[in-house]
Amino acid sequence: MHLAYLQQMLDTDLSAERRNFLKTAGATVLVGGLAPSLAFAADAPAKASGKGFKGQGRMNMTSGEDWIDTFFNGGASEIIHYYADDFVFEDATLFQTISNKDELYRAFLPFNNNGPDSPVGVHQFDIVRYDGGAAKGSKGVARKGIPEGYEASIWAEQSRDTLAGVDLEYDEWAVMQWIWKAKHNADDFLGLKGAKGKTTYARGITFHCYRNRKIVREFTHWNFRAVGVQLGALEAPQLFWKK
Repeated sequence: MHLAYLQQMLDTDLSAERRNFLKTAGATVLVGGLAPSLAFAADAPAKASGKGFKGQGRMNMTSGEDWIDTFFNGGASEIIHYYADDFVFEDATLFQTISNKDELYRAFLPFNNNGPDSPVGVHQFDIVRYDGGAAKGSKGVARKGIPEGYEASIWAEQSRDTLAGVDLEYDEWAVMQWIWKAKHNADDFLGLKGAKGKTTYARGITFHCYRNRKIVREFTHWNFRAVGVQLGALEAPQLFWKK
């Protein structure tokens, strides 16, 4: 969801933000030539709180609420530690797949500025439903072979992001369904005009795979069409099956 605003970061000087983050991440020395992503290896140790990602026992609704709350109130420097060193993050609606912590941190940064006058507007995510369970020693299972009717290159292109991280082992899973409330301060939202001053709502769903209480695989889908309808850019679907 938040990756819609990644483009806004291209012209942003992240040097000060980056330095502050590296301090909180525990990276005290930067060696010339070291890849930025390596600085994330020294994740801050989790403190057991009894709930959420830093707690103990089974993950549950409080884990989902912790994830959302930390994203907005803790910012990029805090939420980045909820992800394992080896992970894949995917927002399928926006064709975004990330497996590098430095890139993920940059993707989360725009929402650090989420005040009333923020260029990206004011955003609120609320989890409505949580489903999850234990899955010790689990991995994804990839389809073998190419379905009939596909060219090999097309199948590879269309399945690549879905299969990213298929070999990452996880011990627990969760599906969280949420509502995204967005008050827009800019006229343009993902190419849809007339958004400024309006508030839109969209349902979304995030599937998480966890290992040792950290995210190793994330799939997110959200209803872009619903936002388009609310902004008058798209027509509402016809419920033709209803009398």
